[in-house]
Amino acid sequence: MEDSKKIKTSARQLAVQQIKEYLDTQLLGTYDRLVYEPVVDSTNSLAMRLAQEGSEEGIVVLTDSQTAGRGRLGRQWVDAKGMNVLSSTVLRPAFPPYLLVMVAALAVVEAIADTTQLTASIKWPNDVLLAEQKVSGILIETGHDHSGHLVAILGIGVNINGHITQYIEHSNVQVHAPLQTSSPGLVAKATTLEEVSGDVVNRERFIARMLYHIEERYLALQQEAQGPQNTDDIAVSTQKSQDRQGYNAISRLVREQWRNRLSTLGRTVQVQQGEKLLSGVAEDVNDQGELLLRSHSGELISISWGDVG
Repeated sequence: MEDSKKIKTSARQLAVQQIKEYLDTQLLGTYDRLVYEPVVDSTNSLAMRLAQEGSEEGIVVLTDSQTAGRGRLGRQWVDAKGMNVLSSTVLRPAFPPYLLVMVAALAVVEAIADTTQLTASIKWPNDVLLAEQKVSGILIETGHDHSGHLVAILGIGVNINGHITQYIEHSNVQVHAPLQTSSPGLVAKATTLEEVSGDVVNRERFIARMLYHIEERYLALQQEAQGPQNTDDIAVSTQKSQDRQGYNAISRLVREQWRNRLSTLGRTVQVQQGEKLLSGVAEDVNDQGELLLRSHSGELISISWGDVG
């Protein structure tokens, strides 16, 4: 493997036509649903504007650089132009948003395996890690379109090529975020697919595989949530509705797959919630994806948000 410190991949523009050739989806990014802008303020913001203007489900916004990218907990997303995957997808889920978080994280893990053969893990709730370093972040934002219908924007950022120091050197974003207040801190916490694998990764193929894996589970969950479409499906649907704790088989499977990829469980962790710091053993997650933290006093605490360290 090439010495990661010598990696200096040159930036290049996304080849949109190549993405279309790689795509194997029915809805996401198909036909005119792929929107590419070389530079945007935020793919999530652009996707939300399109949704509020009445764009259809399945629109995927892509860019080579964001000037105001953002992540969880108000942090800013640092990128290097022409090296990342920066995407936002317009969805209208009929199922709870926490399942969409799981779908997205699993899709990134699987796209990494498809394109690099690397095995990634998920840090609760939705960061994707390679060798204990962050390689991807997910941000889901909700709103309403012009008709008042709920819209979810699924934003995914993945560090694909180059060395993480290039993201600092060439980024258009001023770093103010709590976890990113210094360059050494960012380098220690983050990595890229090329840095770990030693090979340049085809961003177009990665995007196509990621969208494929998102759609696979998304459409299954939509069908499950919307119930039987005809009388022949009623018996099957009734059986599913009686599944463990009232949850249907597909949503339960997604939760189990997501849980099995979590690297957080079984570890002593600290959870920062604003000014509040909780610590204990990450014992498990519940059916809603909340972290079950066993405090040092023995109390089991359900954590629905926070930064795990």
